Amino acid sequence: MVGIARFLLILFIIFFIVRIFTRYVFRSYVKNMKRNFENQQNKNNNKKEGDVTINTKPKTGKKIDKDEGDYVDFEEIKE
Repeated sequence: MVGIARFLLILFIIFFIVRIFTRYVFRSYVKNMKRNFENQQNKNNNKKEGDVTINTKPKTGKKIDKDEGDYVDFEEIKE
């Protein structure tokens, strides 16, 4: 009976130590992620208020020239 009580006490102590440790690690992880997010937002938002920017992709031309390739006329065959 003493062995079971000792085992449960040790298990209980380990549980609380792990709980406190994970709470500290989780809080520091969330703070770090928040700081990274804010830094990224500040990098992207360094424009003055009222400035207008338009981000567009450059238009790409046709990949195949008109001179390349042939037009093949086809006929439907009825069976």
